[in-house]
Amino acid sequence: MLALLSDEQQMLKEVAAQLAGSAGPANPGDLHTLDRDAAWRSLAQSGLLALRTRDDGRPAGSGVEVAVVAEALGAGLVPVPYLGSAVLATELLALAGAHDEAEALAEGAARTGVLLDRDLSALAVLPGDQIVYGWDVDGAADALALTAVPGGHQVVRVSLATGFTAANGADLTRTLLRSDGPIDAAALTPVGGPLSDEHLRRWEALALTALSADTVGVMRSAVDRAVAYTKERVQYGVLIGSFQAVQHMCAEAYVQAEGAASAVNYAAWAVDELDPDEALLAARTAKAQCATVAREVTETVMQVFGGIGQTYEHIAHVHTRRALTNRQVLGDEGVHLLRIADVRLTGE
Repeated sequence: MLALLSDEQQMLKEVAAQLAGSAGPANPGDLHTLDRDAAWRSLAQSGLLALRTRDDGRPAGSGVEVAVVAEALGAGLVPVPYLGSAVLATELLALAGAHDEAEALAEGAARTGVLLDRDLSALAVLPGDQIVYGWDVDGAADALALTAVPGGHQVVRVSLATGFTAANGADLTRTLLRSDGPIDAAALTPVGGPLSDEHLRRWEALALTALSADTVGVMRSAVDRAVAYTKERVQYGVLIGSFQAVQHMCAEAYVQAEGAASAVNYAAWAVDELDPDEALLAARTAKAQCATVAREVTETVMQVFGGIGQTYEHIAHVHTRRALTNRQVLGDEGVHLLRIADVRLTGE
């Protein structure tokens, strides 16, 4: 399919890119000094946090628009919980009919994250006997998970004020918390109504697509940085961009990133336009594609930068860290390729 943005979506892309450019780090040291609350307020004031709220039953923004914003914030390595709060949590609340809570997140008045299982591969189902993680929960007072109920699942809220400690995640741009132990049933507060399996498939399709779009942004901006560097760095009296080996590395990274972007474009359109099973299949395909190439692309960029690209002070490894964590969240390529194979081979 030919993926073209409408005029309104192109304007959204430009606004998101401008906000990301002003809120993202130029080097790792900036992550300690950036005003994250100011960046969050800017996203709220621009309406970017409200894309998945409902007015007449249909989301204010489509999956394409969510992907446009996610890619821009990924490209800027912006350290705000857009995916955790404005996408994953807001969509869960909206699907559960908790519209007032979803509106509060859209206004920036509150932040709510999500709880993932011990390997970050799925939304946590509580209570259980495992440690869980609060992912992308910067500034959040609580996080959402699921609990099993007859006929489906119920969204539950868990306070992060006690029973959670900071975890040393690879991604330096997102906050990760680890539960001190299994979450007790008494700590769960139901929110909204029960979710059907169809609701959860629709939520997962959006979540995987948004994660993949973020990864595409990370890869594309990393490649752009590397290509710009090859036009400035002189070695042996010539620009390193004149070396065929460097050209091949950059070209391969570019092709891999753009291939992943194509898969994400289709998945983003499918989120609201196809039935949940087809939308989820497209999202799994995008996630598997992004997860497969993300490490190679970002590590290639580090190699293009040479010795400086291997240091903590350079921004290159921040791209790699974010891409590697995105790869793990809600399942890596191994998880999704197996699910895709199940659908293709058995129809289930």
